[in-house]
Amino acid sequence: MYLTRTLKFGRTDQLDRLARRAGNLWSTVAKWDWRFIDRQGYWPSKGQAQTMYCKGFDGLHSQSAQAVADSFYDSLNAWRKKRKTGNYEGLRPPYKQKRDFKVQWKASATRLRDDGVLRLSNGRGNKPVLIDWPSGKEPKRVEIRGGGRRPVRAFALSTTSKKTKSRRGARRVA
Repeated sequence: MYLTRTLKFGRTDQLDRLARRAGNLWSTVAKWDWRFIDRQGYWPSKGQAQTMYCKGFDGLHSQSAQAVADSFYDSLNAWRKKRKTGNYEGLRPPYKQKRDFKVQWKASATRLRDDGVLRLSNGRGNKPVLIDWPSGKEPKRVEIRGGGRRPVRAFALSTTSKKTKSRRGARRVA
C-alpha cells in the first residue's frame, strides 16, 4: 500500500518555468513524432524518442524529461489499443502542442534534508526545487502539476508500508 500526499502551495516562477519546459518537451516529442511517421514511414520507439529529444534537454532532470516522453507514448499506446478494439469513436491520438505539462521526479532525483526540506534536482547547473515536506519519510516519486493560471499541486508517493501475505495472514512491512 502506498500513501499519496497532495500538497497545495502558491505559484512560483521556478515551478512555472519547469511546467513550461515540460510542455515544450511534450510539444517537441509530439511534433517530431508525427513528422517522423510522415517522412520515414514508421513510428519511432519510446527509447529512440528519449535518445533524440530528452538527452540534454535544458532545465529538466534527465529522468523528468524521460517521464514526459513516457507519458506521450503511454497516451499513444492507449489510443492504439482503443483503435484495435474498434471502440474509439471521437477519440484522437495525442497531437496537440501543450503550453505546460506536469513535471515528475523519481526517487533518485529527490533528497530529504535533515531540516525536513525536500530537494528536487533540476539537472546540471540549474537551481533545485525546495519544498517543505511534512512527513519524515522520503517519497518514492514526486509529481508537480500546475503552472500558468492553474494552482500548483504536488503529488507524492511515499513508501510508508506494503501489505504482504504470510501463513498467519496479512502483515505490514515497513
